Amino acid sequence: MARSYPVNHWYAIATSAELTEKPLARTICNTPIVMFRDKAGAVAVLEDICPHRKAPLSSGFVVDGAIECGYHGAQFDAHGRCIHIPSQDVIPPRGMTVTRFPALERHDMIFAWIGDDKRATPDGIPDIWSANTYADWTAVHGYHHVKANYLLVLDNLADLTHLAFVHRSTIGASGRTGWFNNPLRVTIEGDRVHSSRTMRDISPSGFMLMTSRFAPTDKIDRFQTSDFFAPAFFTVVLGGEHAGTHEEMQRPHHIVLNSVTPETEETSHYFWSVCRTVALDDQHITDEMYRLTRLAFDEDADMLERQQQAIRADRSGRPLMNFQGDQGGAAMRKVIARLIEAETEEQAA
Repeated sequence: MARSYPVNHWYAIATSAELTEKPLARTICNTPIVMFRDKAGAVAVLEDICPHRKAPLSSGFVVDGAIECGYHGAQFDAHGRCIHIPSQDVIPPRGMTVTRFPALERHDMIFAWIGDDKRATPDGIPDIWSANTYADWTAVHGYHHVKANYLLVLDNLADLTHLAFVHRSTIGASGRTGWFNNPLRVTIEGDRVHSSRTMRDISPSGFMLMTSRFAPTDKIDRFQTSDFFAPAFFTVVLGGEHAGTHEEMQRPHHIVLNSVTPETEETSHYFWSVCRTVALDDQHITDEMYRLTRLAFDEDADMLERQQQAIRADRSGRPLMNFQGDQGGAAMRKVIARLIEAETEEQAA
């Protein structure tokens, strides 16, 4: 089966806080990897297999900035070179190396390049990810392991009309009128898909009420923009003002950063952050934003898992169908398909 993701791109593989003194294992794009920190504290990412007896390196330990296999103690440095074999003092045999993957650590996140390492460059992480570490913002971070193809997770982010149904008892309780009565505007620029929607004279969202900028009885004008950065980054910027205050609203209230990384063709790693500009020192609001966001994404993950099960059982062969609200998601899938096609043509050349 053809893969559904391009490989010559950066993918999120962990948060910085996850990588402690122990090695951390994940599967990224159907490739088992292990990550650890070298002596200088830099992130190293290797294929999670020891060439000696094919044991997973992640079952071992980090020793002086190298990873030690938990089976026979062979040690490998951050470049995947074997530097020590306890049972022999001679030079390690030829072939005792492990594939190394380029890695970046930025904005409290760790990214890896699973494709052709010669094509890896320092750019490719959207600038807006720095909202994770802005001095005048505060953020909460989360992770979901989703039992669904990563494209389905991106679809879910691209069409927020699902809030009124999947999240009807939580974050989508009051959102039906705003989402359905205001058109979505979609533009495409290269590998980036931009969507925007403005909603006038509606009730504040739960997140906005939480920070006391608005009262429950207020009516507000609210804007929501989203940007897809190929192949797997998705940002949502939300803001609002009292109704009739501004024709063009610019001030963000909070930003949701989403990194969706393929694990296999039917599972995904979903890293998210919610960054806000108000009530920065209020720990109760921080805790509530984390709790409510996690609850909402639990609801998404449950629906997406059921969707993946239905797709697996579907014998009709019919493709997914699109509504008007799927403009952004359809454009996003076209970008990804084009990237995969280009990689396939390069490999065949």
